[in-house]
This record gives sequence, structure tokens and C-alpha cells, in this order.
Amino acid sequence: MNVRKVLPHQLTFVMTKQSPMLPEDKLALSFLALCLLLNGCGKKGPVTVPVHGIVTFNGGPCPQSGTVHFAPLHAAEGLPLRPGSGDFDVDGTFKVTSFEPGDGLVPGTYRIQIECWEQYPGDFKPGVSYVPEKYEPEQLVIEDGTREAVEVSYDVPPKP
Repeated sequence: MNVRKVLPHQLTFVMTKQSPMLPEDKLALSFLALCLLLNGCGKKGPVTVPVHGIVTFNGGPCPQSGTVHFAPLHAAEGLPLRPGSGDFDVDGTFKVTSFEPGDGLVPGTYRIQIECWEQYPGDFKPGVSYVPEKYEPEQLVIEDGTREAVEVSYDVPPKP
């Protein structure tokens, strides 16, 4: 197989005269640009309801930072099952995120789990949690059509 090597100085470029843009082409191009602009603006994804709250431990401050997890059990009709979570510091306050920071939850029913570790799990060692093993807060229900922010509070009982 023979391969011919072409050096840069051997390349030639052919210039072609471009035809002027027709009015119909300009209209179609303008319409396409408008569609792209409108599609790129505004909030994407399903409707979410802002959710924020506080976690306390036996009525007092949190011993450590942690996370509140919201696991979807049922979504409102036509909406996706989407989990959310909110990180809290020792002050216990959090804002829930599902798609974007602080956007909240999709309307539906959620199971709540609180994580706050005394010793993080890892390296083949089980973790030690500040949260009692059998503690499960009441389910959170966000009704379809809710527009106002939802405020929740969770008081974690002491471990037995």
C-alpha cells in the first residue's frame, strides 16, 4: 500500500462564493433562535415545593453535622419519584434539595431518615450513629398544588 505524504505548503484552498440568504431562510433561522432562547430560559423539571426545617436531639442541639434523607414512597399523579436530602450543621437547620440546591421536594409522600454519625462507617467497620436504630419520623406528605414553603422539625430521641 502506497501512502502519499502531503506537506502543509502543498495544500490549496478553494474559495467559493456564498449565495445570499433568502428571506425565507432568515425567517426560519430567526424562529429557530427564538425556540432555543425560550427553551433555555426558566425552570426545568417538575414542580418542587421548598422544604426547610430543623433537627434537634432530645430537644437540644445536634451533636454533629448530618443529613436528612427524603425517600419517595408515592409521587403525586404525573410526577416522578425523586428523592431529596438536606444537610444540617450542629444548629440543625437544613434546606432540602432534589434537583437544584434548596429547590425542595416534588409533591408526594416521603419516608424520612436522619443520619448523624458519631463514628462514620468504613474500612470494614460498622458506623456508630447518634440516631437510635429504630427511630423513624412520621412520613411527610406534600399535597399536589402546594405552593407555599413547607417547614418541618424532627426531634431525635436519646438512644436507649
